[in-house]
Amino acid sequence: MKKNSSFYLLHLCLCLAFMLLPYAFTSSGSIFSLPNLASNGHDRIYFLIYFLLLLFFYFNYYYLIPKVYFSKKLLLYFTIIVLFLLFFLWISTFLDHPERNFLDFGHGNPPKGGMPRPKPMDLRSIGGPPTQYGHTALVYLIGVVSSLLFAINIRLQKVEKDKMKSELSFLKAQINPHFLFNTLNSIYSLAIKKDDKTADAVVQLSELMRYIITNANDDVIALDKEINYINNFVQLQKTRLGNTVKVDYVVEGNAFGKCITPLILISFIENAFKHGVNPNQNSDIVIRITIVGDYLTLFVSNYKVQSIQSDSGIGLQNTIERLSLLYPNNHVLKIDDNQENYTVILTIKVG
Repeated sequence: MKKNSSFYLLHLCLCLAFMLLPYAFTSSGSIFSLPNLASNGHDRIYFLIYFLLLLFFYFNYYYLIPKVYFSKKLLLYFTIIVLFLLFFLWISTFLDHPERNFLDFGHGNPPKGGMPRPKPMDLRSIGGPPTQYGHTALVYLIGVVSSLLFAINIRLQKVEKDKMKSELSFLKAQINPHFLFNTLNSIYSLAIKKDDKTADAVVQLSELMRYIITNANDDVIALDKEINYINNFVQLQKTRLGNTVKVDYVVEGNAFGKCITPLILISFIENAFKHGVNPNQNSDIVIRITIVGDYLTLFVSNYKVQSIQSDSGIGLQNTIERLSLLYPNNHVLKIDDNQENYTVILTIKVG
């Protein structure tokens, strides 16, 4: 509502400024004088012409350009533009000199039985101030060009925004099945071993899936909810792995009042469990989430083992692409991939 009020207020101010433009500089030498619409006919003429030009600007911007120009009916569009230009030239002449015809070449009565004599050209007028025709045509053409530029710019921004939404929808569609597949594999391994923790794991999975179904398609979500989702995920992994893996998981800082894009952190954590766990090797995973002011820092490190899982890492790659789309200037991502460890440090603005 506040945005709409600002939008309409801005348009109102611009319209008033445009309507008062002809009275900015007067013949008396003053910088500005209010129009005298009651007794000054010339002021009334300027006011009416500028009002009609203003109406045409909005008509062109909201109707002609979307319905005609963007529909590739260019000949029809520019024909309408020329016809309206001739209309404004005619009306400016008719209002200023109603006794004259738009196509009059001279003044005075024509000689009997002959054509009207054109008025000799006054060379002193060349280079002088613009005529009524020139002034009206100039303002009209500026309005047409500016409305075209505004409309084309808005259209390009909309196309770019729609493209980004399509890309994000595609990435999210890949993330959810990928996560579900990995988690079901974890519970399956518990069921094979007939572990008593299988039922708890199913409950934890249901909490995770409820979060994904409810919040994954939101643009942003409360940070504390996202961290609670990560808590459930880590707990599920601990339940599955038992004592075979040492997991050092710590969350520090105040998440209240902060927002973040859903599922933007989990891929880095999931990747650590996916490629840092092997029952026949020492496995250490460190996960630290630190919130200071408006920034969150995620530190994830795992010892590289010969993981039995081998996929293309599509979840991690999608997260990196989402970061570049959603936080182009508000995140710093550092990945250290050496022979022994894989470390991720992500700093992202959440305030």
